[in-house]
Amino acid sequence: MNIINPAPFFHKVLIQHRIGAGLTHAKKIIMILTHAASNGVLKRCWIKFLTVIFVLVLSLILRLHNYEQYPQRGATSDEYTYAFLGMSLLKDHIPISWSSFPVYENRRHLTIKKLYFPIVWPYFDHPPLSGFLTGGLSLLVGHDSFEKVDLKTIRLVPIFLSMLSSILVFLIAFRLYSYKTAAWALLIYATTTIFVINGRIALSENLLTPLFLLSLYLFSLFEKKISYIKAIMFGILSGLAFWTKELGIVIFLALFYLFKKNNLKLKPFVIFTAVSFLIIVSYFLYGAYYDWVLFIKIWSFQSGREIGPQTLHMLLNNPIIVNKPYMDGWYFFGFLSIFYSLLDLKKNKLIVVPSLLYFLLLIFFLTRHGEMGWYVIPLFPFMAIASAWILVESIENRNWHIFSLLLFVGMAQIKFLYEDIFGLTPGQFRIILVLLLGPLLVASLFNREKLFKILSNAWFYIFIIGNVILTYNYIHPA
Repeated sequence: MNIINPAPFFHKVLIQHRIGAGLTHAKKIIMILTHAASNGVLKRCWIKFLTVIFVLVLSLILRLHNYEQYPQRGATSDEYTYAFLGMSLLKDHIPISWSSFPVYENRRHLTIKKLYFPIVWPYFDHPPLSGFLTGGLSLLVGHDSFEKVDLKTIRLVPIFLSMLSSILVFLIAFRLYSYKTAAWALLIYATTTIFVINGRIALSENLLTPLFLLSLYLFSLFEKKISYIKAIMFGILSGLAFWTKELGIVIFLALFYLFKKNNLKLKPFVIFTAVSFLIIVSYFLYGAYYDWVLFIKIWSFQSGREIGPQTLHMLLNNPIIVNKPYMDGWYFFGFLSIFYSLLDLKKNKLIVVPSLLYFLLLIFFLTRHGEMGWYVIPLFPFMAIASAWILVESIENRNWHIFSLLLFVGMAQIKFLYEDIFGLTPGQFRIILVLLLGPLLVASLFNREKLFKILSNAWFYIFIIGNVILTYNYIHPA
């Protein structure tokens, strides 16, 4: 029986007790609920529902704690980029923001509390959709000039969007796998330091992420039957993603692939493609309206960034919170889990295909120099879901993948929670390593299945507690 979804149980009750047409609809519902309550189904449903609410509240607390302080103002001045852009479009109907690109001719100098901004117009470094949210909120609270833009205000937007992403992480994992996998994915996404802190910054990736997840969740709901209206909806989501960030083209590419693999009928497929194309083309019309020559110059300048195979090494081996390396074990384990999910592509296509498409786009476009941790933000939900799936599978099938968690996450938490505080001698490290791996190895070697499951679950929850401690006490290096 699926405990979180009592529908199969209700159907069984109807058959066993011959609850038929002679009863009114209301009486049927009362009898179903009575039998469900007597069997504890509703109680277990409520417990699991409240557990999800608790994790979401925890996620919100961690994202709000010290959010206006860390990362510090100026860790990336790109946060102001979108607020300036949105404010200028909403207030003056001209795209104005700051840029260091030398191709701009219109330029003025602005310094706000010791941060320098070369203000340019018309501004084309980034699409404006994310700016409408942060700039709009600034205007709404009375911050009607660039000098008044406040991180304490604009960072509320990505935190809200990050909470939407958290809900979608649970819904997608629950739809694809099980309640336990969904709950664990939510726990990972809600508490992991690199996920939480990057989820505070007011950049377009934090809008692209829930758009990405929403499109995939809706696909999982409607993939069997895509009507014309639903095809238009998917096209709008794909187009809006491009207005969020050029890398938002990934949503169109992912849905295009999924629709083709599902043999979507020609008319809905054409409608989806046409709507996506029209909205994407409208961004170029936006550029042409203000200054087509400058628009093309900016695109040409951005395409000349130095790229190369080193980008792959940087992405896989250099987890970054905004602009500072942070060796979070969940980052490495997340990539491992995504690649491992390739072994069962049919089951995991909704996780593997979108995440690898975005990963390939990063390699194709992302410069191989500099610390810009926000580019990886849209991959974090897929890391969380894939990690939860591989862990639950490992524990249920009693295989060795659980030891990857102990190595990647365990080593990171030993460093952050013990070595950085107390120091660590070689002898202490060996003792901790034996305590970390030894009991689980013994349980596995001697086929103690129950003990193996208890220890595996215990280590997962211990690491989640470690996440909470590390995230709550996180201080971004100056």
